[in-house]
Amino acid sequence: MKKANVEPQLAQPGTYRKVFRDGETVLLTVTQRWPRLAGDSPGLRRIDRYYDALAERWRKRWEGPLLERAKAAAGPDTPPWEAALDFTVTLFQDGLFSLWLEASEDTGERRPRRVRMGDVWRVPSGVPVTLRELLPPQRWWRGPVLEEVRRQIGGRVSAGESVFYEGWPQLVSRLFSPDRFYLTEQGAAVFYPMESIAPALEGFPTFSIPLGT
Repeated sequence: MKKANVEPQLAQPGTYRKVFRDGETVLLTVTQRWPRLAGDSPGLRRIDRYYDALAERWRKRWEGPLLERAKAAAGPDTPPWEAALDFTVTLFQDGLFSLWLEASEDTGERRPRRVRMGDVWRVPSGVPVTLRELLPPQRWWRGPVLEEVRRQIGGRVSAGESVFYEGWPQLVSRLFSPDRFYLTEQGAAVFYPMESIAPALEGFPTFSIPLGT
């Protein structure tokens, strides 16, 4: 009997936690949580392998170079270092699976180092989706995206809601990456790294881009 098609679903996330000590002194705590999908299709397994490998790459960094730095910096008044990976699913419908992941490293400095990544997949095929695929077909597709980003920044600055670096119109173009986006029910969310176009207090500057047809 032919199996009925089952919509892909989230499974229990992958998790990992380890505390590294020098005697009784805690040097570094590593905490990870990454997405996994329920299903046995090749595409869903491919997505799982991708995030398993991503978590492993961060783990090797943290339990290798970062741990060595924590050992070298350890002292009686040094707080324990922390490293973490987590994710948030932003859309999971109509054959699309989107999320952002964030890796953070707190080494006792003024603020933790944070890196955000965004992904969009077609499920159950397990094929990545690019921003250009989702926008109206036109050769100069970046122009309208950047124009919308500038419009939104201008509105936030005029309203006093946000602060951006001097020269942000140029920075928006120079530092734009079509790989830094995820999907929500409102459209594409294009974002920039922390402290790239705005001070750290603005977090990851994010802009909603409507997806026309």
